[in-house]
Amino acid sequence: MQPQSIFRLTKNKIIKGIFLRRLNRFVAECLIDGKKQLAHLPNPGRLWELLFKGSSILLYKSNSPDTKLGYTIAAVYKDFSPVLLHTTATNDVAEWMIKNNLIEELKGFRIVSREKTLDRSRIDFHLSNGEQDLYLEVKSCTLFKGKIAMFPDAVTERGNKHLNELAQFNGENFKGGVLFLVHNNNVNYFLPEYHTDFKFAKSFINLREKLNFLVYSLKWEDDLKLKPDQIKKIKIPFEILDKEANDSGTYILVIHNDKTQKIEIGNLGKIEFKKGYYCYVGSALQSLSNRIGRHRRKIKKFHWHIDYLLSRTKIFKSVEIRTPDRIECEVADSLKTISAESIKNFGSSDCNCNSHLFYFKENPIHKKDFIELILHFRMERIVEKYNL
Repeated sequence: MQPQSIFRLTKNKIIKGIFLRRLNRFVAECLIDGKKQLAHLPNPGRLWELLFKGSSILLYKSNSPDTKLGYTIAAVYKDFSPVLLHTTATNDVAEWMIKNNLIEELKGFRIVSREKTLDRSRIDFHLSNGEQDLYLEVKSCTLFKGKIAMFPDAVTERGNKHLNELAQFNGENFKGGVLFLVHNNNVNYFLPEYHTDFKFAKSFINLREKLNFLVYSLKWEDDLKLKPDQIKKIKIPFEILDKEANDSGTYILVIHNDKTQKIEIGNLGKIEFKKGYYCYVGSALQSLSNRIGRHRRKIKKFHWHIDYLLSRTKIFKSVEIRTPDRIECEVADSLKTISAESIKNFGSSDCNCNSHLFYFKENPIHKKDFIELILHFRMERIVEKYNL
């Protein structure tokens, strides 16, 4: 790839469409010109925060003779701007940025090779400036809300492994680094996603002196072109990370009840639970991970109302909100406004809330207002708390 002033994702015509549903990790059903079409989704991530039924997307016709799918999904709109979903293309963006000296910390470095093998992992780039070698991993970041972006959006054992392997290359003549490319230009701050992947976040914090962490945000145009003046360096507020990224806080258990049934709930007596989903709000001032683990165990001494409910239902997803602050009741109050109903006095014997258990007919994970609620408490609350 030769240096050029504008990055173009593809020479193919960009087509607008509507996202309908995901059939599997790599195939989605879309609406293009009023017709249902299957399209390749080049992103195995869960993308719960981006792909909602009815979301506007950008696609292009597939050229590969090896695929039966006629289209490839390139991006989805969020906050009126395209967010790149094409994960492999992110490395092409990084190469373009390096060759055009658009990364402040990498000016003077040239690309020796792509996909350098180190130990048992393949690292995206081997760079050199003649005096120092840099082994660089590139991460695509699509998780953001307001001024803050976070990575990853799901637990990544591979990502944590990369950090620890790269940290071994910390000498006078060689160094390891990670470049995070955030696909939204309104972001000003970046944090590792300590709510979702606490292990990755702790590695990130512990290795800050050994690794070069570089974060840049990108503003994509509607035709999926990228210009040098649409790239911005963003900050990592480690002082906030040190205060917030601890294993304590509030959590939401998304619980699936596969049939309408009556369940004995301790001192509340028998309660009828409708078929559908329930969200329970709890907190742990210490060892949030252990508290979630206890909830997942079927064999235990019943202590809380939730123990009785979980003996007859199944946890679909746990949503952690790690913070030193006590926000359990605030989260419960917000959930109440988007739920169908609440179960009176459930889980709220030690506070003034009416309930900490809320009913949803459909899985709330796929509801935009539920996801926005989570993003608010995980990200926007940080902006408000620290006046960023």
